[in-house]
Amino acid sequence: MRRDASSHSSNALERHESGLVAADGIVVPYRIVRSARRRRTLELRIEADGVRVSVPLRTPRHEVDAFVRSRIDWIRKQRVARPRPAALQFVTGDVLRYLNRPMPLEVVEGTGRRAQVHVDLLGIRVAVPRGAQDQREAVQDALRRWYRERAHEEILARVERWAARAGYAPRRVLIRDQKRRWGSCAKDGTLRFNWRLVMLDPSIIDYVVVHEIAHLVRPHHRESFWAEVERLVPDHAARRKALSEQGAGLPL
Repeated sequence: MRRDASSHSSNALERHESGLVAADGIVVPYRIVRSARRRRTLELRIEADGVRVSVPLRTPRHEVDAFVRSRIDWIRKQRVARPRPAALQFVTGDVLRYLNRPMPLEVVEGTGRRAQVHVDLLGIRVAVPRGAQDQREAVQDALRRWYRERAHEEILARVERWAARAGYAPRRVLIRDQKRRWGSCAKDGTLRFNWRLVMLDPSIIDYVVVHEIAHLVRPHHRESFWAEVERLVPDHAARRKALSEQGAGLPL
């Protein structure tokens, strides 16, 4: 249900990318921070938002993957030692995720008729009207609207890109509030996707998109279906495991 996505920092000396490795039975999504200031050493840290790998700007990707694999045992031990994050309260101090990046939440008083979401380099700010009967609900509703809007932009663009590679396209694409599915493919060629996908790593979104696109020509899960998925995403098994890990317990 990838192709690595990268984003360029506003700081020209840094570049951020998403990575994913599988080794010894576990899957590790991680964030790469390439820096022109860093000359030789690679550094791996586990932060609140996951695994961060800081590397020199021009370090080959295969070297970064190999470095992460060499630390798999340590990462596993750190995962076991760390407690599960507390449930979100939708108040200032919570940390949300967008494309698997941490987005600190700030709730402020606003002047509009309903809560509005503003996003910048510091995170997500939700402005709630004075006198809102239930501030927590107002924040949650505003965030749901924002995530759904982002899902329309992000997922539709990825469907278009992967459909072009596959050589066939859906009849239409819909973004839905699906409780039990990440995506689905109807007999009439309509693809439906869960808007919560945009909380996950871009590589995982790509996997879900490819999975459903493949159903357009292989409406089953037999060997020929998985062969088609593998043609487009050779590491689909690792991404599927990562989906199970990242997708568990999303807050909205």
